[in-house]
Amino acid sequence: MPTDTVAGVDWAGGAWLAVVFDGDDEPAARLEPDLESLWTERGFDRILVDVPIGLPDDAETLAKREAVDSAARSAAERPSSVFPVPSRSACEAAKEGADYETVNERNRADLDKGLSRQSYHIAPAVGEVDEFLREDEAAREAVMEAHPEVCFRGLAGRPLEHSKTGAPGVGERLGALDGHLDDPNAALGRVCRELSDAPADVADAADPTVDDAVDALALAAVASRPLDELRFLPEGADYRDGEKIPMRMAYWSAERLD
Repeated sequence: MPTDTVAGVDWAGGAWLAVVFDGDDEPAARLEPDLESLWTERGFDRILVDVPIGLPDDAETLAKREAVDSAARSAAERPSSVFPVPSRSACEAAKEGADYETVNERNRADLDKGLSRQSYHIAPAVGEVDEFLREDEAAREAVMEAHPEVCFRGLAGRPLEHSKTGAPGVGERLGALDGHLDDPNAALGRVCRELSDAPADVADAADPTVDDAVDALALAAVASRPLDELRFLPEGADYRDGEKIPMRMAYWSAERLD
């Protein structure tokens, strides 16, 4: 059982869905308006969050970012689940409410490449986390990027067969959590019940789904592992972006994934 205070966090379309383990307590769930609010609430040892951390702003940092994402696609064996990451200034523009055309042109100017609609829609959340980490150096080593599909692949010890959006996929992912959480089915039920009691102002801005809750559980399960048991993609790399923020993805697996 975990003894640290950790969280797994997933973007839920307007707010952050966090699953928290505080020592040996049962998982607690909440919706937070921003990641900084969660971080400052208590002394977290680790937070794993499903959002790109470490952003490109030129050819050198783009090459590092693409190496991270390529490793994640290979490890997860689900290439389409890893979106190209926007540039830092493109994320800043999206966070300020700029339209797709403006953000796309900003990304093209920085990285000499266009931006997909999928990447545009996650850019405001990416920009929010990036701003938080640039302003809080203490959080940079404790708040880590993680990809749920990579985490599930490591926890299951085999490739997943089903999409996370259907009932078979949810069942498969709960099965992957067996042995890593005391009772994954009960934990998911607890998370969903607690989300139903979220403050109205935050809940109205979010649209959490069951697969969001399952993803956050997986990230929390991995975060509960001792720090020296975590693995990172790309294996053996020490990449940082132009602001010295680490560019890596955390996961746990009995065998390295690459």
